[in-house]
Amino acid sequence: MEVVLSDSSVPGEGEHKMMDYIRQAKSHEGYNPNTRHCFYGADADLIMLSLLTHEPNFMIIREEHVIKKVKQGGVNRLDITKTFNFQLIFISLLREYFELEYRVLAQTMKMKLDIERVIDDFVFFCFFIGNDFLPSLSALDIAEGSLDSLIDLYKSHLPSMTDYITEAGTIYWDRAEPFIRMLGDHELEAFKMRIDSIKHAKEERIVSFSGDFNTVQTEVDRKTVIKNKVKAAINEKKLTKILHLKTKNRDKKQKKFWLLKRFEDEDTNEAAHGLSKHQKEIRSQ
Repeated sequence: MEVVLSDSSVPGEGEHKMMDYIRQAKSHEGYNPNTRHCFYGADADLIMLSLLTHEPNFMIIREEHVIKKVKQGGVNRLDITKTFNFQLIFISLLREYFELEYRVLAQTMKMKLDIERVIDDFVFFCFFIGNDFLPSLSALDIAEGSLDSLIDLYKSHLPSMTDYITEAGTIYWDRAEPFIRMLGDHELEAFKMRIDSIKHAKEERIVSFSGDFNTVQTEVDRKTVIKNKVKAAINEKKLTKILHLKTKNRDKKQKKFWLLKRFEDEDTNEAAHGLSKHQKEIRSQ
């Protein structure tokens, strides 16, 4: 078994060092094209780098992360916890999905469908969403489904293309320009959707009052009514929380009471009848 050590004395990120090692291995005579590769790491860039190798047998092992929305002090936060479970990503299976996704367009294309070239173009336009080194475009956010939008744009543009955007690691900007123009048209739509979502969120946060609010004459009285209503709502929320805690504490006390009673009953039975054979075995252990 060969172990290769590349520490901090050699510049570069770990995943890029491993990619360089694979590229050098592929350039050697006698390299087995069926060699299996396995990456360990949770960085999403590993998926892109694995696709760019165009190796048929690639696997990524990563820890499972559970993301939960937690409210702390009135602020919604994302709590990311690492579990003891592992996830396996088979890049070969991902490549098959690429072929299923794009082969339906083969009859409408002006050029021959080449999944390897499609994968290279896919990695290229994923840079617009951003990575560890580049910020995303203002209209693109992966949380808003921008990756799906980019894939749909590329699929709609593919039948009119005469050649792929990238070739052997080179970006041909004259081929990329029509796609970028389509992306620019998508920006306006994305901004409109964001504005609509903000308006919708504001509408949901509007406080509704009873009919007596409309009978208030002056602005000062209106502010007083609003202040009292909000104060009453906060007090009601606090009261609900206190009642919940009281119920929770009462349940804990009841559970503790029944546990103590159980132990007292067992002690009484032991004093009256002595320990059973099974109990003696447990005590001896």
